[in-house]
Amino acid sequence: MKLLLLLTIFSFICTVATVTSSSSPLPTDDNGDYNAADIIEWIRSKPGGMIHDSLRVGRERPGDPNSINGLFVKSDGKAIEKGEAIAQIPWDCTINPGKKYGFYKFEGCPGIYNLADELRLGEKSTKAPYVRYLLNLPRGTMPGEWNDAAKDFLSVVLGHDQLPPYEENWKFDFRNNWVQRCEGNEKDEVERAAYFLALSRDEDTLMVPIYDMMNHSNDPMKLNTISYKPQKAGDVFRVVASRRIEPGEQVYNSYNRCSRCSIDLYGVDPENCESFSYYRTPDIFSHFGFVEDYPQSWIFDSNNSSDDDESSEFDFCMPKNSKTGEIDVYWGEDVDDQDIAWSKTQLKRLRKLLNKKKDLEKELVGEEDDKIGRYQWETIWRYHGALVTALESANEASFFDSSDDEDRNGKDEL
Repeated sequence: MKLLLLLTIFSFICTVATVTSSSSPLPTDDNGDYNAADIIEWIRSKPGGMIHDSLRVGRERPGDPNSINGLFVKSDGKAIEKGEAIAQIPWDCTINPGKKYGFYKFEGCPGIYNLADELRLGEKSTKAPYVRYLLNLPRGTMPGEWNDAAKDFLSVVLGHDQLPPYEENWKFDFRNNWVQRCEGNEKDEVERAAYFLALSRDEDTLMVPIYDMMNHSNDPMKLNTISYKPQKAGDVFRVVASRRIEPGEQVYNSYNRCSRCSIDLYGVDPENCESFSYYRTPDIFSHFGFVEDYPQSWIFDSNNSSDDDESSEFDFCMPKNSKTGEIDVYWGEDVDDQDIAWSKTQLKRLRKLLNKKKDLEKELVGEEDDKIGRYQWETIWRYHGALVTALESANEASFFDSSDDEDRNGKDEL
């Protein structure tokens, strides 16, 4: 989904490839930063299309190449009030599955085929401003799209399917979902590009301009919008402010609004979760290629259960305490001694791997096709760090302290 941050990492990616070189240059502001002016004008020109006058697309600090790209309220603009529409995207501006679209059903294959068709049309597409933006996005940002060297090392970090995300959800998802389920062409580079663009940027089966440029957060101090999908084909896609958004503030969306942590900790109503994602932190990593900030939602499978009817999974939420800045741990299920032992084994393995990082970097990282690119290498180690922090925090929490069940000084169970 969404992450306009991708544009900031263009120069770090060795495997950048665009589907076609015939697309027009992207529009920029006075500082040379992409500003989506063509998309905004195009949406506003359509019946029912609206982009709030106070919005801008660009960097957090204009002209600073080290600052994040995203959607912001203009510093000299008016605040956006709670309940006010931020954007209305007409159906004709989305890339969608056509008449197969349904609010309650997922029809991924037709939408991806339609996306591939639009990419092939390029500047001849009726959605050219949006297609131009998509064609200029870098490739190779998601684990499933990495080369074999990067994929293989990520598998090593994950203990060859001992830790999430599991390989069927990232290493083999293109083959399983696109080639087999959708009967796609494994060798067609446009179809491959369309598949990964849809995986990382769509809202279920809809590719939605401007909306997909909003960065992700579930932090209740940051998250400030809620979206409304079309009820039926032909309706508009709406984004509304969920609280007052001040001038200069970034406009955020949640990529996993209905994760269990959001439901249990922040009061998200599960009755209204039909069109929102239940992803956990490992899913965010595999689908979008980044490690989400706190709160994080984790689930592990210790594979210790001898009874097929008894789950060996244990899960927990990790929010950041707004007063102390410390990471809290809240359990969804109790854990047993086997889970404790398993988690300590994983921590030991991950720490051992970290001690070898410098030697591994000399051996594995480079610009050659059979080496790991710098961006992929750094992304893998960011996720490695997130795994270590999660398992360490879990070990310190009360239900991992099995030495004295009557004296638990960890966190509370949900």
